[in-house]
Amino acid sequence: MIFPGSFLRNGVLCACALLMATVSFSAAVPEGDSAAIQEIARPLKAHVGVCAVMLDTGESLSVGDEASYPMQSVFKFPLALSVLKRVDQGRFNLDQIIHISPDQLVKDTWSPMRDRFPQGGDFSLKELLRLSVQESDNNACDFLFSLIGGPDAAQKDLKEWGISDINIKFTEDEMHKDHDRQYVNSARPSAMCSLLRAFDEGKILKKDTQRLLWNMMAACATGTGRLKGRLPEEYVVVHKTGLGHTAPDGMVSAVNDVGIIVLPGGRKMAVAVFVKDSRDSVPACERVIASVAHWLCTEWKAAGGVKK
Repeated sequence: MIFPGSFLRNGVLCACALLMATVSFSAAVPEGDSAAIQEIARPLKAHVGVCAVMLDTGESLSVGDEASYPMQSVFKFPLALSVLKRVDQGRFNLDQIIHISPDQLVKDTWSPMRDRFPQGGDFSLKELLRLSVQESDNNACDFLFSLIGGPDAAQKDLKEWGISDINIKFTEDEMHKDHDRQYVNSARPSAMCSLLRAFDEGKILKKDTQRLLWNMMAACATGTGRLKGRLPEEYVVVHKTGLGHTAPDGMVSAVNDVGIIVLPGGRKMAVAVFVKDSRDSVPACERVIASVAHWLCTEWKAAGGVKK
């Protein structure tokens, strides 16, 4: 297991806990909690970043958080927030129709929309959002970017919301044309948890649009073996996944999952797990993400777990 930076200082295990602009995280993180997450991730030949925040108390845990990680499709979550912000402002309408011609559909990219409608068609804004968030459709994502004014508009919104350490500079198509750009579209785990918390607390969207996005993320069809992988059905997982490029030598640039987990008693936890530059397979990375989520929900004392 490779963690960016050093967590051993003078022989004492340390953990990061950050104060973000929009949210205060608890500063006290037991050493054993960070060590437990490190041990789960240790078998992976990869860089792993984790942040978890209990949304009622602000208690937090983070490992590998001093680094940034390529988001890949995780950035479709802040993009959706930017689109829905404009719906709340009356600039867009969820029922407005966007015509898409066949030549606008990029061929060599993940796109269930293109596969189902190779000749294009008329799509509502709501359906493009659903495709982008729920099915992680790259063509739908880039159409949404074009509507709001590109990645710069989404970046400006993040600044307005007081979120730093999330960088959105390139569209899906631009990343496909140059794989190095995926490392620019990056985030720190704690920054993503700050954005998740602001979303949950209604600081970004109105109630109707917040609920719409919540339901779309709860029905996320990708990466079901990650945060949800080892959790019983009574746990609700509202999340967005990301999967990176596999290089010719087999290295996987990113396997990610971020979201809000609703525990059986109703408490909520924001979780971000990023795996960068893995020499292990995607399924191996997914198993680690699933194990991290399971430990957080069942063993972490802040979540009500009891250590055995």
